[in-house]
Amino acid sequence: MGGNWTNEEIIQEINNRKWYHKIELRPGIVTPGIQILENLWDMTRQTRQHVSYQGKRVLDLASFDGMWVFEAEKLGASLVVATDCLHPLYANFELCKDILNSKAIPFYNTSPYRLWDGLQVLLMDDMTARKPFPEQIQHNKFDIVQHLGLLYHVRDPLYTLSQCRSVIKTGGHLLLETAAVLDSDESMMVLNGTPGKMNRIYQDDTTWWLPTLPCLLEMLENTLFQPLPHTIRTVSSGRFNGYHAGRISLLAEAIPPSKIDPAARAEILRTFRNPGLVPEHL
Repeated sequence: MGGNWTNEEIIQEINNRKWYHKIELRPGIVTPGIQILENLWDMTRQTRQHVSYQGKRVLDLASFDGMWVFEAEKLGASLVVATDCLHPLYANFELCKDILNSKAIPFYNTSPYRLWDGLQVLLMDDMTARKPFPEQIQHNKFDIVQHLGLLYHVRDPLYTLSQCRSVIKTGGHLLLETAAVLDSDESMMVLNGTPGKMNRIYQDDTTWWLPTLPCLLEMLENTLFQPLPHTIRTVSSGRFNGYHAGRISLLAEAIPPSKIDPAARAEILRTFRNPGLVPEHL
């Protein structure tokens, strides 16, 4: 239907669905979303102000209803790709995309563990050069990857960060927001527990890990990202079983292997962790 939606039709569709994100579809018409999350969304927007989206290629992970996708478009991104691995979530995204006449490209069959494989059709840009894959990929990696509200939901968080680095240009940026433990100077992650049995911090069976800030910074350094300290923001959620839990948002710059201690390169740069890091195109 595109721009042919009437306000009454939009409101009826909104009211017939459950929503996670708050997305403005028309002036004065906004999807309900979860109101208690607005503070952490505003925190992420404050962090996001430190990077320009104008003309950038943007990848959004765990897009759900698509709020961060459509905001990236409004900020001037030249291409926005929406990914998720739960196809039922696509219906709300599709509705918003249609009403907004969005050009975002959905890949709702792409796991954060398989970005390199799942997005190759978007990455390849030099099909004339007689070079083996992945040397064909020179220009089409992403400038910005949005890894928002996801890290604490994945069982293997380091691997998802490596997959991000594989599809992002050197000098590009990772916008990250996650649940975390806020009051510890130790580098550690707390396991939330066993689904269906116990939840140590968040009463949520889909939450696996809550890293401390020192741990999160080291995780980024070990996946070829340089955290930008001036972009770090936090929001407190309260104290649970002795842990001060909350959320952290930050930007990190994708760095080349030359910035890594030579003694650590062999381990950090193993190709099964970083399949997209072709030396001459870093």
